[in-house]
Formats: sequence, structure tokens, C-alpha cells
Amino acid sequence: MSRAKWILASVTLALVLLTLWAVRDTGQRTGYVAHAEKLFPELPAQAAAVRRVEIRSAGQQVTLQGSGSDWTVVDKHDFPADPAKVRALLEGLAGLTLIEPRTADPARHAALNLEAPDTAGARGVLVRVLGENDAVLAAVLLGKPRAAAGQGPRQMFVRRPNEDQTWLAEGAVDPQRTPQLWLRGEAFDLPQAKVREVRVQHPGQAPLVISRGAPEASFGLQTPVPKGRDPQPSTIGAVAYGLQRLPLQNVFKVDEVAGDWAQAVSVEFDTFDGLTVTARVLSLNGVPHVRISAAVAADASAEQRPAASAEAERINQQAGDWVYVVPPHTVATFTPRLEDLLAPLPAPADAAPPGPPGPGMPGMMSGMRRPSGM
Repeated sequence: MSRAKWILASVTLALVLLTLWAVRDTGQRTGYVAHAEKLFPELPAQAAAVRRVEIRSAGQQVTLQGSGSDWTVVDKHDFPADPAKVRALLEGLAGLTLIEPRTADPARHAALNLEAPDTAGARGVLVRVLGENDAVLAAVLLGKPRAAAGQGPRQMFVRRPNEDQTWLAEGAVDPQRTPQLWLRGEAFDLPQAKVREVRVQHPGQAPLVISRGAPEASFGLQTPVPKGRDPQPSTIGAVAYGLQRLPLQNVFKVDEVAGDWAQAVSVEFDTFDGLTVTARVLSLNGVPHVRISAAVAADASAEQRPAASAEAERINQQAGDWVYVVPPHTVATFTPRLEDLLAPLPAPADAAPPGPPGPGMPGMMSGMRRPSGM
């Protein structure tokens, strides 16, 4: 063997030995075993025993309480939570797999968003999963996701709360940090198929009435329309969908909302089975707030009244103490004014037809300014 080959072989052997030493040193320093390791291997078997989930971040706290598919948001006066979100959180925690140790230097925790929530400026999220008698089933600080190229598994940085050692973990958990984001998705549900008549009353204005004679029939506008105007069937029919799977954005107790409900828009939905559901809508700072109540319809038959009375009582017990925040575009569908239910007026006959584009740049809309320097 030539001298050059001996030198090359010696260098290669030295590099191999150096690598083996480095790996052994890493294992001794961190206790890390070079294979995938579930962070909470027992959690899947413990899922039925979970009674409480706490989510803490800087300045915010969410507490969920319950079991199985019955969960409430403690921070929202025990309003029902979305069980699918709770299940997704537990599944996400159970799926976290430690794949690589990272820094154990507390001074570098901030770089991975793994400071404790009670640290000033902390961006980490502490999640604790508790069982009976507040036994801790899982606890972890969740940090920033690791930027990854391509479509590979998602990764994030994590740390056990009582350890300085941080880890890169495979998996993704994104716990919502505010209580309202854990609420169930719907405030109320009155299927359109049940609705017979809707009366919309804006304060100080004549009521709008739409109705139909049978569930399969289309709604008609009963309110007189101005001469020369025609009802618009699509918008009239949409009113009756107003309380069908009414989406929920937030919820408050009645005494938490300061507002003059005498100025609310009242919308009464009569059903074919003798029930009247009333939605009162009050806009506060542009945000629609809705209260729901129910009663036996004034024209309910004697046969309908017992069942309608029981249903009204159930609705009032569930909804009577709450004020729901719902999306403005949803509220707009069932609080129309007369003009909203009429077909648009045709364009005046002498109106100038649309002309060719002006001297602006191609693609510019009317009124847009040409960028300076062009």
C-alpha cells in the first residue's frame, strides 16, 4: 500500500472513531436513546380517565372539564365545549414522539418558545391533562413548530415542565388559548323544514311577515310591497334558515352584557308543530348579540299545546340565561328590512352603457391611481 493510501485510511478511521465518541457522549449527557420514543405512551389507555384539561399561556388560561363526549368550558360558566376539539387535543398529545434532544440550557428556552407561561414575555403553552383527584396524566410545554420542507411529518419543540432538557418531537398539537375557541360550534338549531312563518320586527317599523302553507311549499312575503316592486324569492326563503345550525362565536351570561334589549330586533319563528321561537338581536359595537326564548304559538291547536309547551320549557332552560355572539352575515339573513326582500330596480333606460376602459393601466379599476414614477 502506498504512503498516500495509508494516510487516507488513517484519516478515515479517525473520523469514524470521533463520530462514535460523539454519539456515545450525547447519549451519556442526555440519556437519549436513538429511537423514536412516545412522550406519553400511557395516555391512549388513560383517555377514558381524563377529567380535566388545563391550557396556560402568558396571560390566558383555559380549563376544560368533563369526560367522554361531555365537556364544558369552565371559564365560560361551564358552557358546553366542542368534544371533537378535546378529542383532537388528547390524540395530538398521545401522538407526540421524541426524536432528537435539543438544548438543555434554560437561557436558550426562549429561542424555542419553551419558557414557562409565568415567565415575562413567555410564548410557550403549558398543557396539563388530569384524571381523578387531579392526578397528572400528562404535562408538557409546547413550543414553536419546526420549519420543515416538503410534505413530511410535522415537528415541534417540546419540554417537560420539570426538566430543562428540550426535544424535537414529531407530531403537531395546536391548543387554542382562549376559552371561546373551545365552545361548541352551534348556538341553536331550528331546522328550516319546521318553520311555517317568520315575523321580523325592527324597532319603530312595520313588521315583515313571510309564511308558507306546507313544509314543501315556498315562502311568500305577506307584507305589502311598494307599487312597482316585486318580492325576491331567494332572499325571502333565506330568512327561514336563520336559526338552522346558528353558528356560535362567543357566549356570555345575560348579566355580563350591558345593552338596551328594548332596542333589539325581534324575529319570531312559528313552527308547524305549534312552537314559537323568538330571537332578539342587539348590535353592540357592530357585533350581533342574540338571545333565544320559546313559547307555545298563539294559534297552536289543543293537540299541539302539550308537546309545544314541553319543548318551549326545554329551550328556555337551555338558552334562557345566555347571550350568543354570532357572525354578522348570519344575522343579516334573518333580520332583513323590506328593501332587502325586494328585487332590485331595473337600471334607468337612459343610463349610459358601460364604456371601454379609460386611459389607466390594463387591469386597473376605475378610481385607481397610476403608481408614481410610471
